[in-house]
Amino acid sequence: MRPRTTLVALLVCGALAAVLAVGVTANGGALAQTWVSDTARQNEVNHHAVGVGPRGDVLVAPVAAVPNAEPIGPNSCSLVRLRPSDGATRWRWSVPAGECFTHALTQPAVADVDGDGGLEAAVGTTENAVVVLDAATGTEEWRVPLSTYGYGQPSVGNVTGDAGPDVVTSDIAGTLVVAHGNGTVAWRRDANMTVWARPRLADVDDDGASEVVLGGDGGVVVYEGDGAERWRTDVDATTLAVGPDGTVLAGSTGELTALDGATGERRWTADISGTPRIHDVGDADGDGRAEVYAGVAGNSVLAVDVDAGETEWRTSLGGGERQTAYAPVLDDVDGDGTQDVIAVTNDGTVAVLDGRTGEERAAYERSVPIWTFATSADLDGDGGAEVLVRYGDGRVVALDWTSSGGSALAVSPVATGAP
Repeated sequence: MRPRTTLVALLVCGALAAVLAVGVTANGGALAQTWVSDTARQNEVNHHAVGVGPRGDVLVAPVAAVPNAEPIGPNSCSLVRLRPSDGATRWRWSVPAGECFTHALTQPAVADVDGDGGLEAAVGTTENAVVVLDAATGTEEWRVPLSTYGYGQPSVGNVTGDAGPDVVTSDIAGTLVVAHGNGTVAWRRDANMTVWARPRLADVDDDGASEVVLGGDGGVVVYEGDGAERWRTDVDATTLAVGPDGTVLAGSTGELTALDGATGERRWTADISGTPRIHDVGDADGDGRAEVYAGVAGNSVLAVDVDAGETEWRTSLGGGERQTAYAPVLDDVDGDGTQDVIAVTNDGTVAVLDGRTGEERAAYERSVPIWTFATSADLDGDGGAEVLVRYGDGRVVALDWTSSGGSALAVSPVATGAP
C-alpha cells in the first residue's frame, strides 16, 4: 500500500462552513469530484444511501434532519431526485415535519414497479409505510402500511409468480410485506426480530423461482413466493448478502457465516473483528470463484472466498482503530471491463481497490463522516461507473475516474449548511 496524504480543513463563517475535498492520485488514475448536491442539513449523521435506476438516469437521495439539532420544516426530511449531470434537484417529496428524524427515509429502490415502462421510487418511511412515487414527477402512486418505520432498502422483483414485479420490504420490527405493483398486498409475515438489512430476492434453492431472504438479530429466514417459511436459522444477520449460487452470507458481531441457501445449513463461520458490513458478492479478481467483500473496524476491507470462508486479501485504508469501513460495492469504475471494489470509511474517504489484490488505486477525501455504503452507476454512458457517496451532512458527492499523469487533483471548496 502506498502512503496517502490527506488535505482537509473546516472553515467556519457564521452559519456556513466550507469543507475542503481532495482527490488523491494512484496508479495512473484518480477520483474527480464532478458535483455536490445542494441537499445539506445541519447534522452529520445522514446514513441512508442513494437509489439509482437501471439506466443510471434516475438518482434519488433520502435526506434527513435531526430534531433538537436544527429547525424542522415541511421539507427537512425529503426524498430528492437529482439530475445526473450536475446534481441539481428535479423534485422533492417530503414526510411531515412531525415524522422527521434520522430514519425518516430508507434508501429507495428505483425500478419499473408497475410494469408500465416508466420508473418508480419505492421507499420505507417514518409514516410507517412503504411509499411508491412516480420517478418522473415525484407524485405518490400508492402506499402500504407497516408496523413501524423501515430501515433497509425495499427490493423489487417477481416473487409471487403473478404477472409483473412485486415490492418487498420489511420494517425495523421484522414485519415483511410483499405487495404487487399496483399496491395490493400479496402477503405479510412477522419475522419476530429486529431487521436492519434489506430483504434479498434470490433463487436460493435452484427451483427457477425467487425466494425472499430476511436477516436480523434473531436469525435468517427464507420465505417461498407464497409466504410459506422454507427454513429458519438462529444465525444473526446484522448485514446480509446472497451469492450467485444461492449461498446466504450473514454478518454479525465478530462473525461472518455462510449458509446453504436451500437448507439453511451452516457451511462455515469466519471470525471477524467487529461486525463485517457486507453488500456485494462477485468475482472481482476474475478467478472464477465468488468472493464476499466486507468492511470492518480499523478502516479495513476484506475479500473472503464464498466457498471456503478464507480471507484472500485484507486492506487497511488508514485512520484510527475506531474508524470503520462500510460495506464495499462492486462496479467497473475505470471502464476496463473488470470489476473494481469501491470502499468508504467513516472518516470521509472513498477508495477504489484492485479486486485481485486489494491495492488502493485511487481515493477521494472529504472532511465529513460517511455512515453507509456508496452507490455506483454509469451516469454519462462512457462505460465506467461513477461513484455516488452519501455524506453525513446530507449532501451527495458524485465521483468519476480520470486518467492522471501523476499529480493530485486540485482542492475544491464545498459549501455546507441548510438549503
